[in-house]
Amino acid sequence: MDNPIAIVGMSCRFAGCPNLAAFWDVIRNRKIMLTPPGPEAELPIGQKGVFGRPYPFRIGQLGDLYACVPSMQNFPRQVNAGENQDLYFATQLVFDALCDAAMKPHPNESVRGSVRIGYAPPFNASTMNWLQHTVFLDQTLETIRRFFPNAPEEALDRVKAKLVDSLPFPNAASFLMGTGYRFASWIARECRFSGTATTMDAGILTGAATLLAAVDDLNSGRVDVAVAGALTPPLCRAYLEGLAGEVPFSQRSELHPFAAEQEGTHPGEGGAFFVLKRRADALRDRDRIYALVRTVAIGHNPEDDPSAILSEATERAGVPVRTIGLIEADGSGIGAAEKRELDAIQRLWGEHKPGSPLVGIGSVKGNIGHTLRSAMAAGIAKAALALWAKVLPPQIAAEHPADQISNLTSSVYLLDAERPWITGDSANPRRAAVLGSNFDAVDSKGEPVMAGRAAAVILEEEPEEKT
Repeated sequence: MDNPIAIVGMSCRFAGCPNLAAFWDVIRNRKIMLTPPGPEAELPIGQKGVFGRPYPFRIGQLGDLYACVPSMQNFPRQVNAGENQDLYFATQLVFDALCDAAMKPHPNESVRGSVRIGYAPPFNASTMNWLQHTVFLDQTLETIRRFFPNAPEEALDRVKAKLVDSLPFPNAASFLMGTGYRFASWIARECRFSGTATTMDAGILTGAATLLAAVDDLNSGRVDVAVAGALTPPLCRAYLEGLAGEVPFSQRSELHPFAAEQEGTHPGEGGAFFVLKRRADALRDRDRIYALVRTVAIGHNPEDDPSAILSEATERAGVPVRTIGLIEADGSGIGAAEKRELDAIQRLWGEHKPGSPLVGIGSVKGNIGHTLRSAMAAGIAKAALALWAKVLPPQIAAEHPADQISNLTSSVYLLDAERPWITGDSANPRRAAVLGSNFDAVDSKGEPVMAGRAAAVILEEEPEEKT
């Protein structure tokens, strides 16, 4: 780690978590923020979707936390109801992260910085608005013509005018804001960042992908500051319909990662962002350093080696696996995926022997749900806070943990209570691994498939100053 990268600022908003402090409180006190789907989701609970599978029974919903005040973000006008509200949400998270890093969101001078945002435009107000004004409007009028073939064109014109009046007024700005590229471009302009600004989508691995891109930006010397993160906006029925075709949703009121009996996951909403600097620059600027990024590995876990990506990450970082004290796992609640994840960890740690180190495992999904594209960003934020606080954070308790971690030969244990993070080896500081895996690791029935895309992030604490 010749030139480590430091996390010097963070921000987040998840279900019941308006900021980083609230997020950490939810984790440390094992609060469950999953709630029944609100009216905005428009889910017919108790029924099944187009794939004949049930809707999620609980969602980690943002609710009012999704709302932002565009005037505070330098937007020059009122928000159009047909615009993409996700842009304002992402902008606020970036501004919050910069403020946490003691940086001005609107600096007077240009900054050698880059912006890497994880986002995929879902069905949002902006895209729907333009469809309503074009394709949907034409289809509605055509349907009316079929039912009333003798209706005069003048009457149809009046119906069309009424329909148009009922829709939010569109404009070119709202159309462009509905596309993902505008996010990074707008934020980079507002923050006066002169470097690369991109919007990325790597599925569940998006948080790791944006972090990797930001680390590369800094290591290349092109920039001195990098912002990275990912968001998952409020989930609508149309999005959940499609997701239900590939992902099993749980019908239980809680999500217990690594419990013996699992039937599916609970989706969640929200986002997390990070401000990164080279460690030498962070020390020079006297920044608070939450954690150091040792490495980020992204690739395939083949069927015969579910540990491939985690092994690659530890080897690339030069970190012995047994020096890792915390695994913030994928822990989706999908039984087959969790079994595969535990197999990967057990393969690297091996059978426990008296006196050998153990590794604690947990997943923030039990608190806020599976936040999809921002899931790994949530895990990275949790692990960085744990390193900063020097505690092993507790996990939502499982009444019956999976056999793979409940037997005496396992080197892995479920963090069912908060523990002080004690390390007696100065040569190996506190380290955490954050794991993620795309849904292509399981099929629509939750069974393992040939191989899956996965990611592993290795974080390390900033060494304490010796006095």
